[in-house]
Amino acid sequence: MRLVAMTGRLLTVAVFLIGPAAQTRAADVMRFLTNIAPPYQEMVGGTLDGTSTRALHCVMGRMNHRYEVGLAPWLRAREQVRLGLADGVFSIAPDIDGKVQDGMFSLPLALERWVWVTSAGGGTMAATVRPNLPVAAVLGSNQLKWLLAQSANADGVARSATQLLRMLVGGRVAAVLMDEAELRFAWQEAGIDPASLNITFQRYMPLGVYFSNAFLAAHPGFLERFNAQVPNCAAANMSLSPAERRTALSVARHVRDQLLADPDLLPALRASWRVNGAKPVQQIMAEDRRFHENRKRRDEPLVAAVRDHPLSAALSKLRQAGGDMVSEILLFDAAGVATASDPLSSDLWQADERKFSMTVPNGPDTVFIDTITFDQSTSQFSVQVSFTIGGGEDGAALGGLTVGLNIEKTLNGF
Repeated sequence: MRLVAMTGRLLTVAVFLIGPAAQTRAADVMRFLTNIAPPYQEMVGGTLDGTSTRALHCVMGRMNHRYEVGLAPWLRAREQVRLGLADGVFSIAPDIDGKVQDGMFSLPLALERWVWVTSAGGGTMAATVRPNLPVAAVLGSNQLKWLLAQSANADGVARSATQLLRMLVGGRVAAVLMDEAELRFAWQEAGIDPASLNITFQRYMPLGVYFSNAFLAAHPGFLERFNAQVPNCAAANMSLSPAERRTALSVARHVRDQLLADPDLLPALRASWRVNGAKPVQQIMAEDRRFHENRKRRDEPLVAAVRDHPLSAALSKLRQAGGDMVSEILLFDAAGVATASDPLSSDLWQADERKFSMTVPNGPDTVFIDTITFDQSTSQFSVQVSFTIGGGEDGAALGGLTVGLNIEKTLNGF
């Protein structure tokens, strides 16, 4: 194992925690372990770099906490964290069987995109694994563990992504499952023309920081504070690819166009805007707090106004018609106040969120596709696609529409 110095352009961090509320002493230096796995962790000019490394650096900087990083094989790194010899290991994926009991994972610093690779002319892989089809993944990888859990006819003799591709082009297997980022390195190393390969999305895999239960018990609240900074630092790693954006936009536009055909849509938004547009922001914020606090009460007028709005029933039908792809639909007026939604929105006021700020103020015909979010409780990856809805006086915006997508289901089902 060798220690990577935290110096230079990338890894210069703020040093001190200040104030009596700090949970950790300023002199403490957190110790992380990692392994080289481009593009997430890689050495560039003798300095540790990579997408996950930069996200971790950002989080620790925002937390104003010093740290250092050591290199170790993955299994040894996990064991050192478990034994308390290191504080965390990054960026690794949860075990496929979900049986981790001695630690917890942070929110993702980056995402693996698992793809099926087949030879051109040999067809593409469906999202459902065919039991009799000979497939392969790298020995010991999460992809191989997942294939075995799916009862696939899987071969794991390949010890690298490059060897895996050579098995494919040599005809030893019909398809291989691997991380898309590894694929790009592997075809270059193997000297394989990417035009000779078919690539089909299978799923995402979150890559986060693994902290032991012992560390988290000794540092109460640390994981919550760490996770609170992750969205600010990992957004670039959670963006859809251009092809994924096109697919998400196509599905969301279909929902939008169906809603725009409803003759009740524009009159409802005009009525909502007439009421809420005349309210001071302080009043709307107070109503938002009341909505949030009483969201489960059926007798709360603010809640009932959204839940029982006729358009909420229309949104429910559109969401059900979208199958597993559409997870939520939210309609809000030009003041950012929810008019209708399915399921019931968690907040009444949307103007403090990007779904509003990136659409309505920018005028009609504006589209905003947000980054991928990961729900640890459901292991679901979601993307929100938001649109400005026009129709006001002189072409002004009347409000906006957000379509939430289960992005894995969307990419597999489109």
